[in-house]
Amino acid sequence: MRFWPRLILLALATLAAARPALLAAQSSPWTDSLLDRVRALAGATRGERPRSVHMMRIWESSGPLGSLVAMDDTTRVPTGYPVFQIRWRDRWIVVDAAVSPPAPGQARRYTFHQDRYDRLHAAMRDAERVILTHEHTDHAGGILSGPFYEQVAERTLLTEEQARSLLEPPPYAVPRLSRDSAAIFPVLRYDLVFPLAPGVVLIKAPGHTPGAQYVYVQRADGREILILADLVWQSEGLERNLQRPEAASQRLGEDRAAVQVQLDWARGVARRGDVAIVLSHDSRSLDALVARGVLSSDFDLR
Repeated sequence: MRFWPRLILLALATLAAARPALLAAQSSPWTDSLLDRVRALAGATRGERPRSVHMMRIWESSGPLGSLVAMDDTTRVPTGYPVFQIRWRDRWIVVDAAVSPPAPGQARRYTFHQDRYDRLHAAMRDAERVILTHEHTDHAGGILSGPFYEQVAERTLLTEEQARSLLEPPPYAVPRLSRDSAAIFPVLRYDLVFPLAPGVVLIKAPGHTPGAQYVYVQRADGREILILADLVWQSEGLERNLQRPEAASQRLGEDRAAVQVQLDWARGVARRGDVAIVLSHDSRSLDALVARGVLSSDFDLR
């Protein structure tokens, strides 16, 4: 496996931040041209592009649609808590780290897959990089515990905002990273977009959390995938321009205005029809993407 020294990462981030493509002078970067700029960055990084993107649900549950999207609908829908693997021929990047096994009482409301959790930690141990879409416990908790903690920590690239949130977490939904452990984690500073690897670009998206980011993947076969994580929790939110219920948003401390700007942009990307949108907690949508060959089930650790 190849690992980039921290100084090289920071230097690359500085160069990326200096590019005019970052639209720093504009009031909002979430314009029609952002996708074109992301695509250009994905193609400009030399090297083989990833062959596949894999999805593995560590936890599963269900709940009323109206508790997930700001709409009056009591229909129960399946929800997932997945992790992703961006796979090249000889290496991979893991996106998100799930959370630890359930505490007593949680098992009644959730299905936890211990075998998949074990595979996740093996994948993170051997990954080229581990990245987080944001710092909530169900996406970040797995980096703070597990059988290969130090090896995983050395590979986990936190953004500056994510590191700050984990060191001084809000009262709800974010795990705490001790200051003694923080030095193990490499930290990435970038402005709006960052070319992480050939065909893979990070997009800074504060709103759901201060350290939220999206992951764009351009596969070797030309397929484009945009992991929007928790921009919305179900596809109805994207289709109908609806955020989370306001009570949930307030509990999470979201910036709803920022989320709305990103949602408007994402709806425009979705209307183009040439980029597959991945929403982390929408199991129906994830299953449809697997059926279409956009995502592959399980992780490939060969």
